[in-house]
Amino acid sequence: MQTQTITVELQLSGLSVLGVREDASAIEVVAQYEVGEVPCPHCGRSTSGVHQWRQQRKQDADLWGKLVYVLLWKRRFRCRPCGRVFSEDDPVCGRRRRTTCRLRQQLAVQSEETTVRTVARWHRVSEGLVQRCWFEAHMTPAAPPTPHVLIGLDGFCVRRPGAMWTGLWDLQTRNPIAVIAGERKVDVQRMLERHVDRSTAAAVCIDLSEAERQAVQMVLPDTAIVADKFHVVALAGRALQEVHGETRRRGNTAWLLHRGVERLHAAEKRQLADALQEDARLATAWALKEELRAVYRAPTEAAAGRTLAAWIQDAAASELAPFARTARTLTRWRREVLNHWRFPITNALVEGKHNRVKVLKRRAFGYRNQQTFQYRILNLIHTD
Repeated sequence: MQTQTITVELQLSGLSVLGVREDASAIEVVAQYEVGEVPCPHCGRSTSGVHQWRQQRKQDADLWGKLVYVLLWKRRFRCRPCGRVFSEDDPVCGRRRRTTCRLRQQLAVQSEETTVRTVARWHRVSEGLVQRCWFEAHMTPAAPPTPHVLIGLDGFCVRRPGAMWTGLWDLQTRNPIAVIAGERKVDVQRMLERHVDRSTAAAVCIDLSEAERQAVQMVLPDTAIVADKFHVVALAGRALQEVHGETRRRGNTAWLLHRGVERLHAAEKRQLADALQEDARLATAWALKEELRAVYRAPTEAAAGRTLAAWIQDAAASELAPFARTARTLTRWRREVLNHWRFPITNALVEGKHNRVKVLKRRAFGYRNQQTFQYRILNLIHTD
């Protein structure tokens, strides 16, 4: 009488169990597919003539802390009408796979909660297999539940000099769409062609990148391009920094120059006013910075257009080279700046997500392998 033996179902659809062997560390299940006739992939006719039997060893998900192997008797059929020989399909594992789909799905899920090395040790498989299982589960872009309407597009630096990646995000659902290596026009264009439907996309928010603007215009000609508010205002901040950066200021005056005037206390306003009275060029630069911020307080697009046009004229006539350069930039981007009043979106979400990616990179002191870095980004995004 066997008192320490129990029976469980294999739960692999289509397989018929022929026998089971078990020892202290592993369980081996001998099985074959139940189907008797299969269609020939060459002529399409059904055949049942077995040409050859071949046993393959496949690893399955662990059971009771023991490794589970499926010893699969796989058949090669000979089609009588056309005479061709072919192997039967293997839906349980997949073509030329030595692990079952069930095990690979389990590896992908567990790697979301812990490290690749830990999961590999649990199942006594290679770390490369765990990474490939993750990519198999997450790299294929799934159809979104709702179309992408408002989109955020931005690049982020992964290594200096010049190693840039680009992220694409849905601003309504706050979900990632794609992350690719590179920021060139051709890279962004391919990403948009693959992941965005031109018939549903209403607006794309970008920073002041000419490559991104041209890529969006090529792929999504009917989609509005919105210049990110933060990057537009930052142009005036950088111009102000160039004007006063050559002179050392007392106390925290440099900090007060860049802070919004509505955020200053009475004492801070007096300190700032004293500093501006001492330097006419600095007063002009600070006033231009505040005037550009005031553009975004306009109630309508028409009012914003008039305010922006007046700012461009004042900056060009200010005899301050940094602000004259900024005026030329905003002249080229005028339409994209004013689109903010049609679609009041920003890339704040995208910048925050990309900042998390940068923190991930710093914690690892950089990644030499792009595929590994992309894996870590996907792991971060899908477990966020």
